[in-house]
Order: sequence, then structure tokens, then C-alpha cells
Amino acid sequence: MMQTPLQLRPVRPGTVRGRDGDRVVYDVAYEDLAFELDGLPSDLPFGLYRLSVMTDDALAGQLSAQLEVEREGTREGVRVTAEPFPDRVDLYFVLLGDERQPVLTIAVDGPSRVTLGTADLQRVSTTRWRGRRLTKWLRARTVRPSLLAEGTRALIRDVREGGLVREMRRLTAEAVSPSIWSERRRFDQRLSRTLRQVSVVNRDLLASWSSRRTQAPASLTLVIPIFRTPRPWLAQLVASLQHQTDLAFEAVFVLDGPQDDLQAELQHLLDDRFAHRIVALPENRGVSAATNAGIRAASGDFVLVVDHDDMLERHLVEAFRCVSAIRDADLLFADEIVADDALETVRLIASRGRFDIRHYLSHPYIVHPIFVRRALAERVGLLDETLRISHDVEFVLRCLTEARIVGHIPLSLYVWRTHATSLGHAGAEDVYANTGAAVRAYLSRSPAWSRFEVGPGINFNELEIRPPLPDGLRVAIVIPTRNGLDVLRQCLSSIYERQPANRTPADILVIDHESDDLATLRYLAQESDAGRIRLASHVGPWNYSAINNAAIQNHVSGANYTHVVLMNNDIELVTDDWLDRLAAQFSWGDVGVVGCCLLYPDGRVQHGGVVVGLTGAADHSHRFEPFLQPGDGPRSPGHLSSLVATRDYSAVTAALMMVPLPLFEEVGGLDEALAIGFNDTDLCLRIGALGYHSTYVGSVVAIHHESVTRRSNDGIDHPDDTALFLERYADLVRSGDPHYGAALDWTQTRLRLSDYPQKEFAPRYTELATGTGPTRARRDD
Repeated sequence: MMQTPLQLRPVRPGTVRGRDGDRVVYDVAYEDLAFELDGLPSDLPFGLYRLSVMTDDALAGQLSAQLEVEREGTREGVRVTAEPFPDRVDLYFVLLGDERQPVLTIAVDGPSRVTLGTADLQRVSTTRWRGRRLTKWLRARTVRPSLLAEGTRALIRDVREGGLVREMRRLTAEAVSPSIWSERRRFDQRLSRTLRQVSVVNRDLLASWSSRRTQAPASLTLVIPIFRTPRPWLAQLVASLQHQTDLAFEAVFVLDGPQDDLQAELQHLLDDRFAHRIVALPENRGVSAATNAGIRAASGDFVLVVDHDDMLERHLVEAFRCVSAIRDADLLFADEIVADDALETVRLIASRGRFDIRHYLSHPYIVHPIFVRRALAERVGLLDETLRISHDVEFVLRCLTEARIVGHIPLSLYVWRTHATSLGHAGAEDVYANTGAAVRAYLSRSPAWSRFEVGPGINFNELEIRPPLPDGLRVAIVIPTRNGLDVLRQCLSSIYERQPANRTPADILVIDHESDDLATLRYLAQESDAGRIRLASHVGPWNYSAINNAAIQNHVSGANYTHVVLMNNDIELVTDDWLDRLAAQFSWGDVGVVGCCLLYPDGRVQHGGVVVGLTGAADHSHRFEPFLQPGDGPRSPGHLSSLVATRDYSAVTAALMMVPLPLFEEVGGLDEALAIGFNDTDLCLRIGALGYHSTYVGSVVAIHHESVTRRSNDGIDHPDDTALFLERYADLVRSGDPHYGAALDWTQTRLRLSDYPQKEFAPRYTELATGTGPTRARRDD
């Protein structure tokens, strides 16, 4: 079969460091190599292809690759298997024949530079290649039986984590793909590759923020307690400090007790690239005491506590100094990469939204890095030296009591090494007790929150905060309907059945929009005559905003109601005390709208909060994610426990939403120019402009038989509403909803990572108006 020469044209020309004839030297220290494949024929037949790239380097075991192509207007990845040779590397992948705009990404672990030459594409025999790969696979496991045992353990782990059905689908896909017997670890799970990708993102975003600086940057001290740190881990940490792009920082290493060997090793590793000092404690006093000693020895305006087994992304100091020069803050935090104990595989990228006190109290979703103004740390009395577990959470909560502004740097700047011997894992049984006590102490410091109850959450390290019910509640539940007897009966029955579990007094107001089904009309009359509902009618075109506004104006306002629940007729309640749980959130004082977790009938998540700019104008976070963990386990926590926590979003859906009647009236109700779509999101944003939050309550669950009655008529598309919403909130859509992670893929609702920033992200700030009082969120625009 004939070879087709291709030209590897670098997407980022800055990676080129030199040329030698037809060979090019590339810098791969902090970036992956991305190439456009010039010369790829557009009429290739389906089959397995080998791309041979000449190289001067021995890349065995150090190179991985992925091909990204465009098919039918969307970008998707193609799995690549790499086979290195002394003079070349062969890359195997399947082409269907309809690929366009291919981009080949090559990741190289180890060397800082690599030389690549000519590239030739050739179609090869799938059968022969599979046979050769199978023989190689069997030979390797015959010589090293441990590989077979390792593969078996990995298979068992995958079945436990993903379920048998999903694993069988994966194995079937591999069996019909040329990548059979390939490495189980996915290309994008390699930490080295992730760090190179993150480095590019951080560099580019920091360059875009430089013009925002308004003042001199703050100074920074890294406090690093050390106790029996494995030497390789200590060397990795020190190297990550030495490779910072900005070396204007101080590091204080605190040896927690006599450790002569580690002290000598540390002195050997350190040089004069950054200011540092070593503090040696005469005895082992624990991590809190060692941290306090480091803070007392610090000279920086801010301190950052770094665990002795972790490492820093190379832009951490530069990012801190840049953001501290944009606006004053009392605390700053950033995103982090969670890795395995060998720092080889990425387990999670904790891509966070702006600071959210309700989320933090439900689950301490911010772990590293947290920059604290040193004067604030000293004012609150430093860390509690009696605590070994959750000492960091307790300290942060005391700082938040005194803080006024918390800033979020939406960049991944920290690598957290997770292993079974770390304190957070070894003392798991103490986490709930200590974290719960710290949260209760925090709430008790505010008179308005002192009656809040704190109980265990669903999963590990999760809490449920139960505010008391506000006094004098009276709720109107407003349900528009047109025919749809089955779903309406199901909806009303689910309300009736749960009335004994709720103390909040509520009346049901059903708005009949021109129903002409006799069975539906008889049922409505029956329920009204029985006194279980109030019945009103609405005539005119279907306009969700107008129907609800008219109902509230004519039947709710002036009738001694305090709150309104907007509910679709296709909602089926699951949680018994749903109404009390929603109503209780208004005791926070700064909550303006409350929503909950909605499911599709098949058990997948339909709504977990609304994110503006997600998949277009706005969409639901976690939509299509599983509700339960594999094997019918407990509820899936979602990203950073977002699915089960009580936390804020820019909006929640009006399929089931609760709002104070005075606020609803103050903003003029739903905007009737948005007849079908985004009227609920727009309502939340207008209430948010008054300083109130839209709060999602993960402990309340309902099933949403989504748009059943509307789909039977004229569909649920709303292009005019979409256009108006995009015009009205163009800045927010462009800059990215501050409640959602910058590293996430904004083109889909399932939680996936993006290779590049998809919005004009900027630092995000939250104003804590009165310490433990209501919060106000801002982005730096």
C-alpha cells in the first residue's frame, strides 16, 4: 500500500526551537506538541492507518498521542496507539473517511526537547496488526505474570467503579477497535500531559489579565511543614518551587521535630533561586503547631500552606501576584489537580466556581491552594493545635468570620498527591466530628444562623445544614396545565401524599390553559369541588411567563401569601419534606430563589442548577449524569459534591422553584417577552442583581417528566427567546458564569474537562458583607 507524505505543521509555532535539515527541534518541557496534518487526503477509505514519524530520539515508553478530527461539525478524539523504534515512532489509528481538520497531539514524558522529521501515512492490515499486538501482549504476560495480575485487578476495579454493563461496552469497543490490548490509562489522564496543558492555559490567561492590575502585588510566603517526608517527594516539591515563573516569594520549611537526615537533604536540594529559611522544632508537635511556627516566621503579606507531599504548578506565584495586584482580598483560592500517590495519573481536576459559603459548609470543596492574609491569620489566632484532622477547615472558617473579600483564581495551580497514609484518609472517621464541630462554631458566631442544625450528609465529608423555617410562612403553589391528565394527577397526588411531612402551610392553585380533554376537565372540577385545589383559567397563546404572572397577580398577591412555588404539571415529588427544606433556605437572609435536584424518569439527572453560557445561552449543570453511584449505591455526589450539596448558582429552573412573593413582585415577575425559554433564568438574574442568591438544595429530589404536554403540541424550541436572552446577557455568556469551573467543557452538560479556555475568564470575587452575613458576588470585569 502506497505511503502518503504529510507535513506536521505546529499549531503553536513557539514550540519550535531549531531546525536541522528536514528535522525540527521542539520544546516539550511545558507544552504538548499539536500538529495540523497538511496533505491528508479527503477521500481516504475506512481502515487502520499507520503514521510513521522520523525522530532522532529514543522515545520508548515516553510518548503518547491523540488525534482530534471534525466529523459532522463537531470535534471528537480518535484513539492512537504508539509504537516507538530507534529511528521513528509509528502511530496507529482508525479513519472512517469523513474526517476533516485533523490535529495530532503528541505528549512526551521526560526529555525537555524532541526532534521530529518527515511523516508518512500508510493504510495497513488490521488483521495482521491485531495478531502482532496480541502476540506481543501474551509474550509480555508470560515473561512477567505480574502484568496479567495487574490487568485483572484493573478490570475488577473498573467493574466496581463503572458497573459491569459499562465495562462490557468498553471491552466490546476495544475488541472491534485496532487499539485492543492497548494501555488502559487514557491519554488525558497522564499528570505530565495535564501539567503541560495547564501550563499553556495559565500562561495565556495570565497574559490577558496583566492590563487589569491597579496596584502593587502582595508578597507571599509559602509555609511547608515537614515530617518524615519521603525524599523523592521532597525533591519533587522543591523542584516545583525552583521552576516557578516568578521567583519573588519566600519559603519557610518547618521541620516538625528532629529530622537530621531530611534537614541535610533539604539543604542539599535548596539553592539561591528563591528566598527560604528552615525552622527546626525541638520536638514533634503536629501539623497545626508546625504550620503556626511557619506563619510566625513568615514575612509575606499572605501565607500559603503547602503540604510536604504535594507540588505546585509553575505559574502559582505569578498568578497570585497578578491577582493580588488587581484587587484587595482577604483570602484567595485557586483550582487544583488531584493525582495519585506516584504523581502519574490525574484523578480529578477540582475546577471550582467563585466562593460559596453554603457550598463550603455542605462540603469543604476548597482544599488547596488557599492564600490567607497573614494579618488575618494572626488576628484569628492561627490554627488550633489540638486538632489533627480538619484543622484546615476549622482555620478557614474562623478566617471567613473576619474576612470581607474572598477571591477565586480560576486556574489550576496546585497538585495534590493523594495516598492512603495522608491524614485525611487515615483519620476518615474523625472528619465528620471535627468538620461538623467547626461548622457549628462558625454558624454560632452569627446570631441569625445560630439555630441552624448540622447533620451528616450522604457521602464522606458531606454535611447537611438545616436552617429553621422562617416565621409566618404561607405558600401558594402555582401549576399551569393544558390537558395532560396523567402527569397532572401524578403531580397533584405527589403533593397530597407529602402534606403531612411538611409544616409549611400551602395552597395549590392550578391554572387551566384552555384544556379541551373532557377527562382532564372532570378531574380538575373534582379536585376543586373537594377543596384540594383552587382552579383558575387562562385564555390566550401559550406564554409561560404571562400565565404565571396573571395567576399570581389575580389570585396570590394581596392574599396574605409570603412565598410562591412555581411548579410544572409534569413534576413528581420524591422527597417527603420537600416544601420545608426549600422554605428553610430563606432563613439565610440572602437567598432569593430556591430550586432542587430534578431527575429524568430513567433516573439520570435533569437539573442540578443553571449555568449561564453552558452549551449556548444557559443549560442545566450535571444534566444526563447518573443519579446513583454504580451498583445502585448511594447518590452520586457530582463534581465537588455539587449534586448533593446546598449551593448557589446563577439560576435554578422554574420547573420547581420557590421565591418570596415580595421579591417576585419587586422585579416585575417573569418577563413576558420570554414566552417559553429562559424566563426562569432571567428572573433569577434580575433577583440576583438586587443582591440575592439562587440556591440549589441537593437534598430535595423530584422527577421531571420534562415538557410532556408541550411536546404534544408545538414543541419546546424557542429561538426568539434564545436570541433575546443572548443579547441581554451577552457579557455574562462571554465571560463565563462565575459559579462554574473554568477548566470544564462548556459545550456539554456532563462534567468533562476542556483542553483550552472556552470563555473570557477573569478572577472572581465574593464580598462577605458583614463577616458571617450575606454574600455578594462579583467578577473582575
